[in-house]
Amino acid sequence: MLKRILTNRVVLYTIVLFLFSFSLELMVRIFADSPLGDWATLRIALSSLLLSFFWSFFCHFFPKIVGRILAIVYVLVYGIYSFVEFGLYNYLGFFMGVGNSEQGTKVLGYINDFIKSLSWNHWLLLLPTLIALIYFIVIDRIILKNKQRNKEFNKIQLTYIEVVCAIAIIGFSGLYYMTIKSDKMQNELQASSNYSLWIYPENSNLTVNNFGVFMYGVIDIKSILLNASAEDAIDLDDLNTNNNHEEEIITDYSRVIDDSAWQMLIENTDKKSYNTLNNYFINRSITQKNEYTGIFEGKNLIIILMESVNEISILNEEDFPTLTKLYNEGISFRNNFTPRNNCSTGNNEFTVLTSLFTINNTCTANTYASNKYFEAAYNIFNNAGYYTSSYHDYTQQYYRRNKIHTNLGSQKYYGVTDLDIPYSEKYEEWPSDVELFKQSQKYYMDKDKFFSYFATVTPHQTYHVSSEMGDKYTYLWDDTDYSMRLKRYLSKLKTLDEALAELLHELEESGKLEDTVIALFGDHFPYGLQDKDINQYLESNGADYTVNRNSTKNKDVDRTPMIIYNAGMEPVVVEEYTSVIDLLPTLLNMFNMDYDPRLYLGHDIFSDDYTSRVVFADGSWQDELGFYYAPSSKINYFDETKTYTTEELKSINSEILERQKMSTTAIKENYFKYLGDGLTKYQDIIDKEKEEETTTATTTESEEDT
Repeated sequence: MLKRILTNRVVLYTIVLFLFSFSLELMVRIFADSPLGDWATLRIALSSLLLSFFWSFFCHFFPKIVGRILAIVYVLVYGIYSFVEFGLYNYLGFFMGVGNSEQGTKVLGYINDFIKSLSWNHWLLLLPTLIALIYFIVIDRIILKNKQRNKEFNKIQLTYIEVVCAIAIIGFSGLYYMTIKSDKMQNELQASSNYSLWIYPENSNLTVNNFGVFMYGVIDIKSILLNASAEDAIDLDDLNTNNNHEEEIITDYSRVIDDSAWQMLIENTDKKSYNTLNNYFINRSITQKNEYTGIFEGKNLIIILMESVNEISILNEEDFPTLTKLYNEGISFRNNFTPRNNCSTGNNEFTVLTSLFTINNTCTANTYASNKYFEAAYNIFNNAGYYTSSYHDYTQQYYRRNKIHTNLGSQKYYGVTDLDIPYSEKYEEWPSDVELFKQSQKYYMDKDKFFSYFATVTPHQTYHVSSEMGDKYTYLWDDTDYSMRLKRYLSKLKTLDEALAELLHELEESGKLEDTVIALFGDHFPYGLQDKDINQYLESNGADYTVNRNSTKNKDVDRTPMIIYNAGMEPVVVEEYTSVIDLLPTLLNMFNMDYDPRLYLGHDIFSDDYTSRVVFADGSWQDELGFYYAPSSKINYFDETKTYTTEELKSINSEILERQKMSTTAIKENYFKYLGDGLTKYQDIIDKEKEEETTTATTTESEEDT
């Protein structure tokens, strides 16, 4: 009887599929440096067993050949999905959400770069899939020839087995649910509850660590179908959104903001998510003014996104004279990071212009292109009488910038065709950024005051094939042993350097160089280069670090230059840990703009209460003491004599989670349109009431005089 049970198709398929899926999940955990002896591993083992059991039971109702085909489909889907997801994690630093599938179809040109980036251990992930396929294609066919298999059970016995299987599946499901809900089965340093991740898996890396690769895909699809909201996750994580601050003492540096209109809006708002957000933002601290307040008041501003630029660009003055000049003669942020996410260029551009965290499991800029942000950079400068415009030397293929930038407040967006710049549809060919600055100057340079935003493109991958910009300057590094990939990247970067020189020349010719501030940031490191290529240049040019894109000890791979430059200024070196989310509030203070610092989730870097810490998309963070890796709740201290207590780590993680969740909810709810419209409405009411009171008082005084 036992032999018949063990050779039953449900039992046998469950064993084979479980061994296949759990071994694959274990390999992913090992390669991602996740712990194996924790509750998450047990939970993943249980989900692997549950999914295997359910699919085997499902196959049981079909003829043997059909059941075998269904088992093969399960193996292929599970295996290919896991292989691709871990490849994306290896390449981009993030497991890809279903919400980014549209973006993924647009970048098929990455495929060669993607394949070349795979390490030897990544290919080992195919081993469980191959073994499982061999079993079902070869071994199971031999077993299927046994005519007695399953036929030795009569109808009553088969019914009994099916009932027992159904009960077992329900039981395993209940046990699995308990592992999600139980607080004891969660790492105490993990700020997001496992249940909130189950409901809303926006943090893909953390979700994969807790549930496994395949279950992350299942959870992600489930959350989309059920339209799970970030508001639900906020409630589940029990975030404190009512931190009423003590009344601050007014000083010469105080930034005083009248909240009367906001309070009226709150009193007249019933929607739960808006009230949650209102309570959070209105109770945030108002950043004080400081010695840098207004140092650029009245000047023009140019912000430049430097495509695929990391610190290679500022190490060698001979290679890149303009970039190193701007870096060494301006304000240089020596520990700056641009956190990777699933849509790094578009999302980090959005972050710079709004100082909000983006949503990890979707391409935020595209998905929420219709949102309005009255506090975005363009609108703040619009209110101050500036002409605002934006420029990019490529098409709308990847990002709908025409709509995105217009809704962010840009008075005019110019794309590659608007600028009449020649371009190619071939993935490896990108336009020259020199032409970007040449062709755009006529649209903004003669304005009295302007804020112009540029998104460059020349240094974009790919570097493994020949291209015009990639080959143009490779001869400059003929005497090195750099790979051709690295030489092509440096050639492209050389063109960007020339483009910045062109911009400085244009400003000087127009007499506006000293009256213009240039802020530059890199959107991400050059994905198309292998780590060994990047490290070769870093080491040969005196950098004090090397990179490993999948390191769980630091995020040095995400180090990028961030620069604020104004001709004739005294150079300033900033050693604090900073990120691109801090750029906008820092600039707004330096331009002495009329803005509310509470609405920005970055921070003015020069304020007295700035926290020297950079936050990454998956909730990880890095500061002077060490690097905290959120998916595994581990911290790597740079000096073991200086550490955090457990309570301090919990507090830091909770504060980061709160900011990220509030940002996500605000974007999903189009909160800033609601807030901007509401503040305008109730301020008009307040102004009208004051006007009426003034008129009444004047009339009364006149009557008394009479």
